[in-house]
Amino acid sequence: MRFLFVYNKKAGKRFEPSIVEQISTSMPSEAEFEFVDIREFESTNDLTSYDVYVAIGGDGTVNYVASKCYEYNKVLAVIPKGSGDGLARFLGISRNIQQALSVVLNGNKIEIDVAFVSDLFFINVAGTGFEAKVAHKFGAEGIRGLWGYIRTIKQIFKKHEEREVSLTVDGHKKKITYFSLSIANGSQWGNNFEIASKADIQDGLLDVAVMRKPKLSQIPALIAYLKNKQQKSSQLFEYYKAAEIDIKKSGKKWHIDGEPIILKNKKSIRVEEKGIKIIVP
Repeated sequence: MRFLFVYNKKAGKRFEPSIVEQISTSMPSEAEFEFVDIREFESTNDLTSYDVYVAIGGDGTVNYVASKCYEYNKVLAVIPKGSGDGLARFLGISRNIQQALSVVLNGNKIEIDVAFVSDLFFINVAGTGFEAKVAHKFGAEGIRGLWGYIRTIKQIFKKHEEREVSLTVDGHKKKITYFSLSIANGSQWGNNFEIASKADIQDGLLDVAVMRKPKLSQIPALIAYLKNKQQKSSQLFEYYKAAEIDIKKSGKKWHIDGEPIILKNKKSIRVEEKGIKIIVP
């Protein structure tokens, strides 16, 4: 089996060059493998000759490598080294390099769903509203790490207001008001904050999580809710499951797996069941 390790020097707070050496010295002597920076992936010789593409980085890196696994029909594996590592945490992949590498070499291969918003690939969570504003500020200012998230959230929270959109869920139209709107294939944004803890990445459906703006007095309970793997409709949350979703008037700021993106016009979102294979514990 041949492995192509794809690393991202900009993932998380910093990229540690020693990671490449750690992995290299830990690989079995009979294993065939190469390393490539994500920016040089497309120029790699004979991409189709590798069996497994291993993403070393955060959710943005995983998104890119997963999209290439989808394109070239390859198996995905993950060594999480990002700020939030939402997909890896959701799948139970350790952030310890040696433990994650053990999963790459000895884990179980499963088929999982992938999704598209306006034909753009995502594997974990896409969204708009408050969470997208945070992602855009992160992208513009190069902020990384949990405390960077917290500072950014505080700055944006007071200014960001709710918005009304037209939402079509599997053909059923409704108007909703949201502060943050998540389309979840996996369960969490990252750092074990779970926006859709009942999400099943193998059920052929996406979870739509609609969050209203909390009062300041509700924030401690909201944090506990997101950290305690709960999912139930309440004054702050509504949930839907669907294979196809259309959204009108959501605004142009979105994120896809935590990466900021501008999307204009109506957003059409769909899931593709068993789109790729991934190695998990």
